Amino acid sequence: MPETITNWIKEGSPWLKYAVETQLLDKKSDAAPVVKDTSISAVIARLKDEKVGIPALKTGKVAYTSTGNAFWDLYFLADIGLSAKDIGIEKEIKEFFKLQLADGSFILQDGTKASFYCIPTIILSSLAKMGYKDDPHIKKYIQNIIDLQRLDGGWHCALNRAKGKKLQDSESCPMDNVNVLMLLAQNDEYRTDSRFNGAIDLLLSHWQRRAEPWRPYGFGIGGDFAKLKYPAVKYGMLRFLDVLSMYPHALKSPEFQDMVKFVQQKAKKGKYIAESVSRAYAEFDFGQTKEPSRWITFLVNRIEKRANAGQEGNLR
Repeated sequence: MPETITNWIKEGSPWLKYAVETQLLDKKSDAAPVVKDTSISAVIARLKDEKVGIPALKTGKVAYTSTGNAFWDLYFLADIGLSAKDIGIEKEIKEFFKLQLADGSFILQDGTKASFYCIPTIILSSLAKMGYKDDPHIKKYIQNIIDLQRLDGGWHCALNRAKGKKLQDSESCPMDNVNVLMLLAQNDEYRTDSRFNGAIDLLLSHWQRRAEPWRPYGFGIGGDFAKLKYPAVKYGMLRFLDVLSMYPHALKSPEFQDMVKFVQQKAKKGKYIAESVSRAYAEFDFGQTKEPSRWITFLVNRIEKRANAGQEGNLR
């Protein structure tokens, strides 16, 4: 990344400077100014809220398809590089883990089942990033999803598509694959584990065949998918690439390289503009579409850094 772009991003809020220094420049940085930032402290406070925060997950009323709640607030703070200790949510996390079922699964939203892997993995991947990757609760959940991996190497929330069932030979769900891989990627040993290549290949094939009418489990790749938006709540390009960039198997593929080039073509003098936004994050630069977003630019450069490191055999 050009130094001019690095400096431009760092000129933003403390949380942007922290993310750049710790994740792009591999330097140590103080998290205290980040936590004290007015916008970030508001997100942290919302995480502790009984209606939309971590405590609210026990109600089953928090929708992962909405923003401004525990699912995506945790995701954002974890992406910055903050730990649970940094933001003081250890108590809330301890209570959250009590929701785990005997087999290791979680049911976090009304109307869903334990087999809906796409939902708990959003929370658990963030917690893994925030210092909990070796926690017994997360390890137990990971063992559960590995045990239930489908024949094609991926996952699907429909029980009639599980191994041994009538539809066991059908494709896995792209969203399940993205979210499960997002969790597994927080553990270095899983990034190079060939058991997950099938799930990765389905995602790569989906991009390759995007012009075809092929829509595994109803998921397609069209104009909305291609928009740069954060957080990418739906099946979207930015999170899709971010997850795949953590797997050497994906980095070697022409499909991944093609996706990176597709995104890079959106840049204007090295800067990227959010193409779709969420009102819940209107106070952040990725919550508007008129000016370049330092955060979106950071995320694309993080993907590029991983891609370069992977080609050199140094993926972290």
